[in-house]
Amino acid sequence: MATLSLNKASEQVFDYSCSKCEEHDLTTEAQHYCPECEDYLCDKCVKLHNEYHSKHTVFEREDIQMWEGFPIRSCDQHGNKLEVHCNDHQELCCSVCVALNHRQCISISYLPNLAKSFLKTADLKQLSAAMEKMRSRLDELKNARRKDHASLKYSYKHIIAVIKAFRKEINTILDQLEKQTVKQLDSMMNDLEMCVKDDIESCANMHDKLKIMMEKYQLISVKHKVTTSYIAYRRCQDQLTKCQSVIHEIEARPKQKLLFNPKTKIETFLKCLDNLGHTDIFQVYNWRSLKHVSVKKDRSELACHIDGIYELPNGDIVIADSSNKRVKLLNSQYQVIAHNDLPDYPQQLCHTIGEEVAVAAGHEVHFIKVSRGGLQEVRKFTIDHDCFSIAHHKGQLYVGSTTALYRHNMDGEVVDKVYEDMSGDLTVYRCAVSPDGERIYVTNNYAHKLLILNKNGQVLSTLEDPELRAPTGLCVSPSGHVFVCGLESNTVIQVDREAKQKLATVARGSEGLWRPKSVWFNEKTSFLLVGDIGGISVLKIG
Repeated sequence: MATLSLNKASEQVFDYSCSKCEEHDLTTEAQHYCPECEDYLCDKCVKLHNEYHSKHTVFEREDIQMWEGFPIRSCDQHGNKLEVHCNDHQELCCSVCVALNHRQCISISYLPNLAKSFLKTADLKQLSAAMEKMRSRLDELKNARRKDHASLKYSYKHIIAVIKAFRKEINTILDQLEKQTVKQLDSMMNDLEMCVKDDIESCANMHDKLKIMMEKYQLISVKHKVTTSYIAYRRCQDQLTKCQSVIHEIEARPKQKLLFNPKTKIETFLKCLDNLGHTDIFQVYNWRSLKHVSVKKDRSELACHIDGIYELPNGDIVIADSSNKRVKLLNSQYQVIAHNDLPDYPQQLCHTIGEEVAVAAGHEVHFIKVSRGGLQEVRKFTIDHDCFSIAHHKGQLYVGSTTALYRHNMDGEVVDKVYEDMSGDLTVYRCAVSPDGERIYVTNNYAHKLLILNKNGQVLSTLEDPELRAPTGLCVSPSGHVFVCGLESNTVIQVDREAKQKLATVARGSEGLWRPKSVWFNEKTSFLLVGDIGGISVLKIG
């Protein structure tokens, strides 16, 4: 351990002083270090050390980085020699530790006695393997975190590029607005200039005519030709009348000025902003463990196809088993404790209010309540189109056929058709709504896409990815985490809120996933429940 020593006589300071010399009140610079003895040694003392401890490894000055380890035999807190082991607290202690913190302890062992039998224990033999395994795990974690750091730097650079591109787009819009405004100003200026120029030209023409006529009249009047003078006089009077008319017309017109009234609401809006967009620290989840559970009611059932899944606040889980035409209730151990049979194949289900779920099946929507460990159908309504997917937000149901998404009220009446895509089958496979109701997520199984719509059905963004083949079920957690199943790719992926990029592949077929069709995420427990062909895969993610 690095120390500073001072010889009172010579006042020499060394970074490392010989430990043996210090015992004799001498200060000598250390040139060697024995980690087993934890002694710093000068050239003289190292010779004696090597005679007594020939098997010890001694580090020289060129290996000084090895000198700076931690003292094994000394107390970390007090620096004294470790002497006993407190069995009550499972701590190594020096005499000061015992005096201060362990006087009331019942079981304290003297270290030399404790160590005698320890050399033959299996724990000591397994120590090297355990430490090597831990070092390997630390290396893996270190490398993983380095990759995370590289990913963060990439994300940072990408976001900076997006911000600059967004700013450039805003600049382009402002440049275009400026161009249109100046163009409008130029048009007005041209019109006004033409009017003013016409008036100037009229005044100049009239002025010139009056001058010419006045000159002619003066020539005629000198010659005393009465008739001709009268004619000239009348001509001058007529011209004066015309001039007066032009002057009156020009003066009667209101003076025009150019004014500019900027749209201050643009400036006000920009001043109200504190940034160009919301930057969020978004948690990216990765697979940690997976187990598959069967959700058959009994052996007589067909292989389960879990097309819908929802976990209630109390831990009960409601699933839609399409192959057996049943809605099932599972307890927190994923055991079937109740079921409700339906006349048609249940597809997606969603939570409405309280302990009630709505289930899409055939041309009907069934409302089923969970009560006292059982399932009870409370009502249903029939609609004209297929009920293949369903989501709920604040008293409105989004019900999808296979090619269109409709908005219904809770009585089943159609409010409007939100979206339609007739390019193929299953273009509207499953749907989900963001917590704020501003975004509607739709999986297009036919075109291998995830779509985001606004409330009016306009497509805001689309996402395609090699690990999202034939997308099926999806879920959006209360915090906005979005997970999507890929049926053909045997995957569950996490995407960002805007569905512009994949954040992570949470689970794959190589980890035991098989044809996933529905998904549910519990934020509190970090468990991801994936309904697939055969049962439910329970994933611990983090």
